[in-house]
Amino acid sequence: ESNQTSQKSEFPKNSFSDEQLSNGAVVLYVIGVIYMFIALAIVCDEFFVPALEVITETLKISEDVAGATFMAAGGSAPELFTSFIGVFIAHSDVGIGTIVGSAVFNILFVIGMCAIISSQVLVLTWWPLFRDVSFYSLSLICLMVSFLDHKIFWWEALIMFACYILYVLFMKFNHSVESFVKSKIGSGGNRINSAQARSSDNLIGNGQPARSASEVSKVHEYLSIRAAAMTCTSTPTAPRHTSSITCSMPIMKSGSGKFRHGVLQLMIHTIDPIGESIVQDKAVKLHAIASLKVIVNSDNHNNPGITEISANHNRMPSQQTTITTPDPGPSNDSIGGMDSPTPLDLSWPDTARKRIIYILVAPLVFLLWLTIPDVRRRDRRRFYPLSFIGSIIWIALFSYLLNWWAAVIGDTAGIKSQVMGLTFLAAGTSIPDLITSVIVAKKGYGDMAVSSSVGSNIFDVTVGLPVPWLIYGLLYSKPYLVDSDGLFCSIVLLFIMLLLLIIMIAAFKWRMNQAMGICCLVLYFTFLTLALLLEYDVIEC
Repeated sequence: ESNQTSQKSEFPKNSFSDEQLSNGAVVLYVIGVIYMFIALAIVCDEFFVPALEVITETLKISEDVAGATFMAAGGSAPELFTSFIGVFIAHSDVGIGTIVGSAVFNILFVIGMCAIISSQVLVLTWWPLFRDVSFYSLSLICLMVSFLDHKIFWWEALIMFACYILYVLFMKFNHSVESFVKSKIGSGGNRINSAQARSSDNLIGNGQPARSASEVSKVHEYLSIRAAAMTCTSTPTAPRHTSSITCSMPIMKSGSGKFRHGVLQLMIHTIDPIGESIVQDKAVKLHAIASLKVIVNSDNHNNPGITEISANHNRMPSQQTTITTPDPGPSNDSIGGMDSPTPLDLSWPDTARKRIIYILVAPLVFLLWLTIPDVRRRDRRRFYPLSFIGSIIWIALFSYLLNWWAAVIGDTAGIKSQVMGLTFLAAGTSIPDLITSVIVAKKGYGDMAVSSSVGSNIFDVTVGLPVPWLIYGLLYSKPYLVDSDGLFCSIVLLFIMLLLLIIMIAAFKWRMNQAMGICCLVLYFTFLTLALLLEYDVIEC
C-alpha cells in the first residue's frame, strides 16, 4: 500500500472552509509561508550556525570536515526538516521536490544571477568545482538507481548516506589529494587556476631576492595561522633566489554566519556584508578549497624579514590583496578580526523602510532572542548546547508550519505537492543563499558563489533525502514508496542540467559573464517547464 495519502488529513484541520479559502482567505497562508521563509533564514543565520561554529571549535574539528558536516547542516536545515516532514507527517514527495528544485535553483538560477549582476567577468578555479561536481554526480547516480523501482529500501538509503561519509573523509585529506592531482597535471593545471600570482616586482615592490629558506618558512608559518587556515609548500623558481609558495586555504560552504551577516541584518541595517576585510575573515562560508600562489621576495640586506605579501585571490588581475606581517610576528587579529563575530544587532534602524521591516519581524526576532542564547556574545558562549537544541526546535516548528501552510495553498490552487516543492518551496528556502551569492559575486569572488551553489546540494542529496528514508525503512520494515514518475525524470533532468553547466563553464573558458548567466537562466526555466509538464503528465517520462 502506498505511503502517499491526502495532505489535509495529515495536518491539523484548517480554520477556513474550502469556499473561504477560494474566496481569498488563502492569502493569509501565503503571507504565513513568506514569514516562515524569513523565520527559517533568521534562526539559521543568527543562532543555529553560530552554535555549530562553537561546537566545531570546541571539538577541534578541522575546517574542511566542519564545512562538509556541521556548516553544511546549518545551511541545509530547512530542506532537511522539510524532507523529514514529507516522509513522516505529510506522507508526500514534497521533500524530494523541494531538494530537487532547490538543487536546480542553486546551480542554475543562483549562478546565472551572479554572472548577470556581477560588475566584472568572474574567473573560476577548476579544483573545487571538479571535486564537488564529481561527488554530486555520484550521489545523483545513486539516487536515480534507487528511484528505478519507485521503492527506496533502507539499504539503498544507507548507500546514499555512505556517499556523504565518503565525501567527508575526502575533505579530511583534501589538501593532500589536491596537491597530488595538481602535481600530476603539472603546469597545465596551474594555467587553469584563476588565482595567478603577480610578478615578484609587484608583490614586494623593490624586487630583491629572498634572503634564505628560513624566510620562506616564516611566510609558511604566517600563512598557516589559524585565521587563514592555510597550508603552504615552497619550491624554488626563476629568477634565482626567488621562492614560489603555493597555499591551500580551506573556504567552507553553507550559510555560515561568519560569512553572511544574515537576511535580518540585510533587511534592517545598512551594511557592506562583503567588505574587503570581511571577505578574508568570513571565508568560512564555503567548503571550496581556493588555491593561492604567492611569490615572495625580501631585501637581502635592508629588510629584517619578510614584510609584505601580495596575492590575487580568485579575482581580476587589477585587484590585489596585500597582507603585511607585523614585527615581531603575526597575530590572530592581523587579518580582519577573524574570531570576533558580531552578536545580533537589535538597534533601531535609520530609515523609514527599514523601520517598517523591523516592526514586522520584531515579534519573531525578540521571541528567538529570548529563547535561544546568542553564543556570539562572550558571556553566552558556554550555552552553545542550549542554543543548538533551541535552534533545532524552532527550525522544526517553522518547517512544520511552512509545509502545512504550503500544503493548504497547494490544495486550494490545485497544485501537487511535488510541484510546490519544485517551485515555491525550493525558491523560498534558497533565497537567503541567492542574496549572499549575488553580493559575493558583485565583489568579484566567483569561486565562492559557484562552490557554495554546487557544494550545498551534496548535503541535501546525501543526507537530506536518505536519512529520513533510512529511518522510515528501519522503523516500519518496508521500503518508502515514491509515487511520482515525474520526480524520477526531474532527477534525470537535474543530472543533465549539471552536465550542461559544466560544459557551459568550459565553453566560456572558466569565466562567468553575462552571456553565461543568461544561458543558466534559460536552462533553469527550461528545467521548470519540462518538470511541470512531466508532473502533470502532459509529456511522458
